[in-house]
Amino acid sequence: IYTPDLVVVVDETLLHSVDVTAGLKEEGAIIINTSKSREEVMPFLNGYKGNVYTVDARKISVETLGKNFPNSPMLAAAVAVSGVMDREAFISEMRASYQHKFAKKPEVIEGNMKALTMAYDVIEDALNEEEMKKSA
Repeated sequence: IYTPDLVVVVDETLLHSVDVTAGLKEEGAIIINTSKSREEVMPFLNGYKGNVYTVDARKISVETLGKNFPNSPMLAAAVAVSGVMDREAFISEMRASYQHKFAKKPEVIEGNMKALTMAYDVIEDALNEEEMKKSA
């Protein structure tokens, strides 16, 4: 893919060695797993003018799962930014998927569900803040 609409950076150290914005459409978005703010990561994005979102998937996964498994929070962030699915449908589908995959580990199901919800909330808050700025 040479001109993506969305780039998800799961490992923020890539910002120092890879041009993660190469080909990224200006009307697209980038989501970065980091404890840093949007403003703190902007210097590493080669002047990218599109939407930039940060989510601390490590912190969320450690808090909800006890380990650094950023996959679920980053997936939720990507769904929230892209709008590919409505929140309730996404949460419902993911619950069904986790119930199937982790049938014998209910604590993993609940931890992942909390991780999804927390990350989705972070992005929703950022999207709402953007909307408020645009309407002001």
